[in-house]
Amino acid sequence: MQHVIRLTLALFAVALLTGPAFAKQAEYKRSDPNFYWKGDVLKVDSSAMIVPAGNYQKGDSYFIQVSHKAPKEIYLQVFNDWVEPITPPDMPKSLGVAPDAMQIREPRGDVQVALPTAPANFVPATEGMTIPNGTVVKTGSDGSAAVLFGGVNSARLIPNSQAAVQQTVTPQNRSTEVDLRAGAVFSKVGQRIGEKQDYQVHTPFGIAAARGTDFVSVAMPARTDVWIAQGTVQLDQPDGKPVGTVSSEGTGGLKIIRYPVMNDMHEAMMASAETMTAAMNFIPTVNMKIKALRDKMAQGGTLTAHQKEYLSRIKKVPCLIKLTLVEPPAPAAAPAPAPKVKTAEVKAAEPAPHKPTPAVRVAEPAVKPAPVPATAAVPATAATAATPTIKAEPAMTPRTEEASAPPKKSKKKVVSTTTRSEPRATVSAAPIASGPGDTVP
Repeated sequence: MQHVIRLTLALFAVALLTGPAFAKQAEYKRSDPNFYWKGDVLKVDSSAMIVPAGNYQKGDSYFIQVSHKAPKEIYLQVFNDWVEPITPPDMPKSLGVAPDAMQIREPRGDVQVALPTAPANFVPATEGMTIPNGTVVKTGSDGSAAVLFGGVNSARLIPNSQAAVQQTVTPQNRSTEVDLRAGAVFSKVGQRIGEKQDYQVHTPFGIAAARGTDFVSVAMPARTDVWIAQGTVQLDQPDGKPVGTVSSEGTGGLKIIRYPVMNDMHEAMMASAETMTAAMNFIPTVNMKIKALRDKMAQGGTLTAHQKEYLSRIKKVPCLIKLTLVEPPAPAAAPAPAPKVKTAEVKAAEPAPHKPTPAVRVAEPAVKPAPVPATAAVPATAATAATPTIKAEPAMTPRTEEASAPPKKSKKKVVSTTTRSEPRATVSAAPIASGPGDTVP
């Protein structure tokens, strides 16, 4: 029981740590301008992280919420419009074109045609130009144009493409052929009641046959790629041997068929990215009717029933784009610590402490001056009789210091320096009778 409780708590903790509260936002940028097919990506890496479509983009960055360590590479799903029909939104689907007529529609940029009567003489194409079977249509680096077949089928050439077109129409059958020599062509195959449809795109490496479908054929120098948006396409080798058949219900992603087949999965993924990217980048340059309708809605306008139906016919194509993690800037490096200085070096660098100069003591003489002897009595005279009495002050004992050399002997009597000071006798200058033999003791 305790084991079950611990496991439950552990799972609860994991759920908390990986929940939205602990999610962080990681910044990504596109690794390259390619669009990738999901099927190829999963074949190359079955564990690839694919993020559902959403509003992640800010400028040229994508900010994705991650609940764990952000992977360095991820794939983000995006939706692109498929190519729009030739038919304008408010006009009948047939456009009133004769069933067996072929016309140039929506030429943009450098578009030229060469009639079968003068195959080397290319002239500029114009809107609504009727062309005979065998006409060659060529587009330059900025050119694109569509060929309308009896108001039922259409073939739109992308830039740097060249194709010869022709059709055969009977009361029960319609046969259309596009001989694509270079570039790519978007084909929309319709259906007229009572007619049997046979629509083919020929390339140097295969023949794509379709009935009631929407697809793009790409003639590459060493292969043919066919992307199917809706319907069924059968691809055969140039000699008629079948390569395969691919169908798309029209609600999911594109399907692809290729010849020659590539066995290396990574090589096949990059080949698919090459042709899908060319198609996805071209479509916005010709979807002018869709753009006008959406601009009208953005400005508050109201669409007619035909316009709404027109927009509903535009397929949304899911693709993948590859994103690379933007590594956060490394934290600023901490300043290097100052090198430690040894104590001896510090002491050597410091100035010597100031020492006060010792006071110089002057040595007093080691020999104490001899005391003055008592004054002898002097015969009284008139002058001495008037001399006042002088009171003797105590004699101060002088302080002695050791001499550097022994003192010289004095002939006079030396009084000991240890004798304490005593008051000297007061000598009075009293008149003394003079007489012979009197002396002062």
